[in-house]
Parts: sequence; C-alpha cells; structure tokens
Amino acid sequence: MSFKVSAATASPFLSILIRQALKPIRGADLFAEDRAAVNAQRALRQDPHLAIVDALLFAEGEAGEGLLQLVVGRRGATIVIDARAQGVPNELTLKRSLEIVRSSKVGELDLGALEADLRQAIETARRTDGGLNATPRAPVPPSDERAEPYRGPLDLIVIGVSTGGPTLLTRMLTWFDRPTAPMLIVQHMPQSETAGYAARLGEASGHAVVEVARGPLPPGGVIGLVRGGQDYRLLRLAGGLHLREIDVPGNPFHPSVDEILTSAVAADLAFGAVILTGMGQDGAQGVAVMGRKGLPVIAQRPSSCAVAGMPQSAIDTGAVHAVLAPEEIAVAVNRWSARRPTISEAAS
Repeated sequence: MSFKVSAATASPFLSILIRQALKPIRGADLFAEDRAAVNAQRALRQDPHLAIVDALLFAEGEAGEGLLQLVVGRRGATIVIDARAQGVPNELTLKRSLEIVRSSKVGELDLGALEADLRQAIETARRTDGGLNATPRAPVPPSDERAEPYRGPLDLIVIGVSTGGPTLLTRMLTWFDRPTAPMLIVQHMPQSETAGYAARLGEASGHAVVEVARGPLPPGGVIGLVRGGQDYRLLRLAGGLHLREIDVPGNPFHPSVDEILTSAVAADLAFGAVILTGMGQDGAQGVAVMGRKGLPVIAQRPSSCAVAGMPQSAIDTGAVHAVLAPEEIAVAVNRWSARRPTISEAAS
C-alpha cells in the first residue's frame, strides 16, 4: 500500500531535501510537489496521508492564508518546515497532528540537520497514520489501575529527549546539582555521535558525563548518556542496575525511551522520568505504564519545546504529574536527587 505525500515549497533546496528524506521511506509516493500556495491547496484537498509544507508559503497573501486554514483543519499528518527558524503562525502551535521541523538557530539554514529531523518526522507520520501501519497512542491507564503518587527515594532518574535535545541539554545540565541517584539521558542520536556529545556535555556543564551501553550503570554523581543507534533494556542484577542490548522490531528511533521506561518498571525500580522536546511519541507508552505505579513523571511544557510531539504524547496519557518549563524541571530533578539515599539503603 502506498503512502501518499504532498510537498509544497518555493525553495529548490528544500525540494531536494524533501525528496532525499522520502527515499528510504517504504511505500512513499510523492504525488504532488508544488511551488506556490494556491497549488498546494489543491493537493491538500486530495487528502494525502502526509502533507509537507514550507512555512514561507503561508505569507503568500490570500492564497497563503487559505493554505494555512487547510493545514490547521487537516485531520491527517502534517509537517511544516521552518527552515530558518523564523516562526510559524500561532494557529499551528495548537494542532496536535502536526510536527514542525526547524533550524536550531534563527536565520541559519542547516540542510543536513533539517534532513535528519525531516526523515524522522516522516517515519513517525508513516507509522502513526490512521490505517497505515498505525501505532496507536499509548493508552491512558484506567483510574482504578493508578497507584497513589510515589514520594519516596529514587533508584534512578531517566531523561528522554529527541529533536532539540542537544541544545537544550547543554543548557539544562548547568542547572543540575550533582546527581546522587544514577541518571540516564536517552537521546535519539546515531551511535557515532554519543561519545563525543557526552564529552561536550561534561565540558559545558562541569558534570561527569559518560557514554553508557551494555553493562552496569554509572554510580550516583555521574550522568550516563545511552549510546545511540541501538536499543537497551534495564535490568536489576545482584551488582546493581545494568543495560542490555536488545532489538525493538520496527523502531526507527534509537535508543528507545519506551524500552528503558517499561523495563525499569518491570525491574520494580523506584524511578522518575522527564520527557523533553522531540518528535513522535517515544516515551508515552513507558509513561503510561509508570502511571499504574504512581511513579513521578515530568513533561516539558510544549510551548517551550523545539518540537512538542514527545512531551505532548506523554501528557496525553494522563500519567504526567507536572508540566514544566526547563528551568522548573531542573529544580524538580534536583529535589528528586536530594531525597535519595544509596540504592542499598533504599532496598533495606
């Protein structure tokens, strides 16, 4: 079954980028490729599975306004490209079936980063499009299955993040106290980049940050960045907490936040989770499972995100305890860490 896609941009560079991002997507059929808002309107009226629209087209007078209203009113998946981070109309920030792919800096055009983010957004849209390899949102746990909020010491703190994460985390870690509980950052990233990124985070924040993969987690005081390009499961063994490599069939985003969270629940860990900026829904399933245990979950306020898909999906489960801005999240995480004894003390 084909996955019908329409694309609209006046930029030849973005047109090439869109075609390149679609190449590895199985079944993708770019049936319309328009350069003006008026033509893009006709394509959207054919109700494609996915519509990709350049934000600059919304400025094309009456035709641009008509295109904006069609995008806002669409029920299907939509990606808006804000190539130079110059902003999108306010109406789009309220639309849940939409992802915004933007440059990390205003006025700068980074085609490599945009293509990677666009490809991830397209894959998410393909997996979640109704009727086509659909992956439903994580179910909201019924109220009678939810435990009272857990307020005791924590064995672990997990931070799940994707698009927009590298910039945000570099800033946020400077606000963190030295963590007394083991802390894991699960950032969607290629395997070749996590070791270098861990070193940069450590240098910028003054914390001890190391790449972690198969084997024991680092102790309290050291922040572990999970190696990219592979999925992992958390285990509680006699020697403490360990990561084990696994394969999650059909998962395009590595490492999987959902797998870390659900395996931590299965290991009966008392832990807290933070879901930060990112495309798609990774983390929502794990958050829903945490809700049944009353485990603490914080989501980044969507309006403060580079891309709000992950935190909004977590919020939609009904299991998030607080929705906070990044500065407020740092305060909350510091409180989690401050109340935690050693894992052996917590078990005794």
